[in-house]
Amino acid sequence: MKKMIVSTSTSCLDDLGIPDNVKMLPMNIHMGGANYLDGKTISLDQMQRALLDNPSLNVTTSAPTENQLIEYFYQLIKEDVQEVLIICLSSSLSQTYSNLLNISSMFSHRMKIYLYDSRTISHGEAVMVLEASKLLNQGATMPEIITQITALRQKMTIYMTVDNLKTMIRTKRISAPAGFFANLFDIKPIVYLNDSGRIVPFEKVRSFDKCIRRLAEIVVDEVKGKKGQMYLMSGQLNPYIKPLTMHLAQRGYADLPVMPIASVSLANIGVFALVVIFIED
Repeated sequence: MKKMIVSTSTSCLDDLGIPDNVKMLPMNIHMGGANYLDGKTISLDQMQRALLDNPSLNVTTSAPTENQLIEYFYQLIKEDVQEVLIICLSSSLSQTYSNLLNISSMFSHRMKIYLYDSRTISHGEAVMVLEASKLLNQGATMPEIITQITALRQKMTIYMTVDNLKTMIRTKRISAPAGFFANLFDIKPIVYLNDSGRIVPFEKVRSFDKCIRRLAEIVVDEVKGKKGQMYLMSGQLNPYIKPLTMHLAQRGYADLPVMPIASVSLANIGVFALVVIFIED
C-alpha cells in the first residue's frame, strides 16, 4: 500500500528539501493581476524582491480552492496513493483545512485520508512533516504518526514581530485604523502563536530596535530552563536578522540557524518580519 505525507507549502520544505514520501500542496498568491502557486511558480527570492521593489504592490493570498484540491486528489490517485496524511497549517490562519474537509469525502472510497490541523506555521510545520516522514519510513501507522506529531507540537514556542504594519494592514491581519496609529507612533507588535494556533498580541514596543531586543528577551525568558533547539525564520534579504542574532547570542543562543519563510507567508507579514521558534527536546 502506497502511503504519503502531504504538507501545505507554508512549511517551506521546497527550500529545505522534500523527502521522497512527502508531497507539497501549494497555496495561492495573487499579485499584479496574476495567480502564482507558492513554491511552484514563484520563489521566495522573487517574492522578496517584488515586495522590496514595490512596497505598495497589491498582494493577496488564498487557500487552495476546492477545484484545485479535487485536481490534487486525482493526481494522488493517478500515482496510486492509497493512504495519505495531510498536515495543514493552522486552521485559525487559513481556509485550507476547511476546504479539505469539504471535499475529502469525495475520495474516501479511493484512498484513506487523514486530515491534521498542525495549529502551527512555517518551520513549526516543517519539523512536524519531517518527523512524520521519518516515522512513516520506520513503518509507523498514520494514527501513530498523528500521536507523535501532536506531542511534538506541544513542545513548540513561536514569537514574531514586524518592522512595518503596511503589509499586515493590506492583507487584513490587523485593522487599518489600528495599523495607522501604530505606524504613526512607531509602535511595533510582538505576537505569539497560542495553543489553538492563533496569532495573539503579547506586547507593544516603541521603535523596532527596541522591539528586536525585547523579542530576544521574551523568547529567552520563555524557554529558560528548557533544553531544545532555537531557530530564526526570515527571508534572506531581511537586514534585521543580524541585530536579532546579536541580541540572542548575548543571551546564550549563538550561531542559530536561519530558516526560510514561504513566499505566501512573506506576502502576509512582509519582508522585515522576524520569527523565533524554540522546540523543546
